[in-house]
Amino acid sequence: MGRKRRATTAIAQRLVFALERFGDHELANHAAAGAYAFLLSAIPMVLLALGLASALLRTLPNALAEAERMVASFLGAMEASEVITSFFSKPLGGLAAVIGALSLLYSARLLIVTIQRGIRVIWAMSGKSGILRENLFSVLLELVVLVAVVAVLTASETLRFLADTPGSGALFSLALRAVARVAPPAVLLGFVYLNFRFTPTKRPPHGVAFLGALCCVLGTIGFSSVFGLVMGGARYNLLYGIFGNLIVLLANVYFFFSLFFFFAELVYIEENFDALLFVRFQRNLRSPTPPKIERSLFAEPERLFRLFGRTYAKGEKVFSAGDGGHEAYFVRNGLIGIYKAGPEGELRLASVEAGEIFGEMALIQDELRSATARADIESLVLVIPPEIFELYLKSDDAHRRLAELLSERLRKANERFGSSR
Repeated sequence: MGRKRRATTAIAQRLVFALERFGDHELANHAAAGAYAFLLSAIPMVLLALGLASALLRTLPNALAEAERMVASFLGAMEASEVITSFFSKPLGGLAAVIGALSLLYSARLLIVTIQRGIRVIWAMSGKSGILRENLFSVLLELVVLVAVVAVLTASETLRFLADTPGSGALFSLALRAVARVAPPAVLLGFVYLNFRFTPTKRPPHGVAFLGALCCVLGTIGFSSVFGLVMGGARYNLLYGIFGNLIVLLANVYFFFSLFFFFAELVYIEENFDALLFVRFQRNLRSPTPPKIERSLFAEPERLFRLFGRTYAKGEKVFSAGDGGHEAYFVRNGLIGIYKAGPEGELRLASVEAGEIFGEMALIQDELRSATARADIESLVLVIPPEIFELYLKSDDAHRRLAELLSERLRKANERFGSSR
């Protein structure tokens, strides 16, 4: 298989896994809950940021006028100019700031918990979690994110106001606008990265978490741009007033959270890709008529054979009694005999045919090999590392398949020893 074809197949396999897991885990519901939580926390967040910005720009009448214009444009047909002017005519008091911060902290708690629950569903079968660790991290992340978001919103609006202040140089205004435009996506990138990297019970590598976060943010920016062109807020303002902008905002937020959980799935898949591929490969082997896409993507996964495949010549030992049991084995083609030394010579205990796993008991029980495995004919075997087999054991396919194998081996052993009597 050529390099380009391998890359295309690997991407298609990951996307299939991500789409299936996204649906199985009902992450669309988590995305909707995230959008609702954002709506509750966004209002006090924006008001607090605007209040702080107005306090900083109290001595700049033009900047305050620009702030009023921005809020009025967002309120659309339902604007109340007297209320807006009143809001910006007085500095943000200390009590108002404290109440706003507490309200923001309370409403944002729901947002963080929603994100945690979604990620906990994705990483449900890996790593260990602790109530103290999860709650402590939740509070810390919540505080860091809220402070960062309010600070960036405040700074962004302040920079925009300063850029529009008469007397500002062209280059200076351009630089201020550029910083104000880049800061929110940068904070969003940091927020997604922190969640991808530190929220899962088993932390993925920095590079994988950052790449997933970057794709999520870029996808959100792309969707928001296209959605803004196709479904402009002006037509909704005509019909719904203030709710027009709110509908557009919620659509963008819902899509962001959908991408957030989708790329969280991809981060998980990247770390456990070989185990997921092995489970799917076995499922296809047992299916009499797998769908065409299943056959093309998972029937003979070249990656598994390239990384873990090994050919044993006739009579070659796979392992010997007394060896460490650090891997499990899967027979793709051939026949493996399991032997044990007896008083009258070597005794054949079992035959492992194509499609069966062997050597798993020593790995599961963390013991030395109790028997010797040898190829009866030339055989192609997948040598499965413990980290892949551990995840495989947690799948429903593994429980069913291992139960079938153990039952079949017990039946064959009873037949063999019964006929020898």
